[in-house]
Amino acid sequence: MVPTSDTKTQILDRAAELLMKCGYNGFSYRDISAHLGVKNAAIHYHFPSKADLALALVEEYRQILRKSTSEFMAYGGPALPQLEGFFRFSAQQFHQGRCICPFGAFSIDFLELPDEVRDSIKQFLDDSVNWLTQVLEVGREQEEIAFIGDPRQKAMSIFSAVQGARQVARIGGVNILEEVICNARLELGLKSDQLRDQADTA
Repeated sequence: MVPTSDTKTQILDRAAELLMKCGYNGFSYRDISAHLGVKNAAIHYHFPSKADLALALVEEYRQILRKSTSEFMAYGGPALPQLEGFFRFSAQQFHQGRCICPFGAFSIDFLELPDEVRDSIKQFLDDSVNWLTQVLEVGREQEEIAFIGDPRQKAMSIFSAVQGARQVARIGGVNILEEVICNARLELGLKSDQLRDQADTA
């Protein structure tokens, strides 16, 4: 018998795959249960409604962000490794077949999502942009990076460009994502390999 915790994890993993391929309205619990070889009741046990499943997915994504950024948000520190982590994570996700970021996946049916799911996604987006904004603010204050203008606007510009590039690269190739990341570094006054070197010596 598969442990309950393993079943829940498998459900979330399969739901994440289907979300990226089909959008929120493009799959049902039957698509998950048939793939896992379990009954629909097993999915309803963990996630009584599809909204509950979507909220769990968003929370899982937010936990990944918290795990990798909580120390920086609380105590500060060098900004360059944080930036490199963001760029590296985006590239890794692409190479793992996750060409569409969570925001892109949920945006397909965003206006039709339950209110609580929309609110959770918006909060996750705010958390992500707030983190990157703080990284840019700290980096400029510590003279690690240089840019003109409002840090939040720059953060939103870079965040949107990188996440969008993941989707475009699915058609045009990974070089598109690499070029967008390279351009983001240049916008911040960095050489294309400066962040990587900084991360290696951190």
